[in-house]
Amino acid sequence: MEYEQPEKLVPRSVAELTSDPMWTVTRTGTTGQWLTAERVLERNGHRRLIGLTPIRPGTVAVMLWADGEVVEHVRGSEAEVCATAQRWTDEFSTSEQL
Repeated sequence: MEYEQPEKLVPRSVAELTSDPMWTVTRTGTTGQWLTAERVLERNGHRRLIGLTPIRPGTVAVMLWADGEVVEHVRGSEAEVCATAQRWTDEFSTSEQL
């Protein structure tokens, strides 16, 4: 009998992305709008930080830091950058080379 792997859901918003408690979200004190979403990744002595921030209406930036330096930076819709953040997280978790 063949078993199907459940399809992994790709987050399309910061709310979906941060349903994972490993993410930390900073919000405004007045409206509750999110300002940043961050996740630290650590494995085998290697540390990465993924950070998202809205930069203008309809556009969000996502950055990947390694050893305190930005190594990747992407701008796009919230859905696009949330998918990118999830991909970076998955790649870090399964990477043979860090």
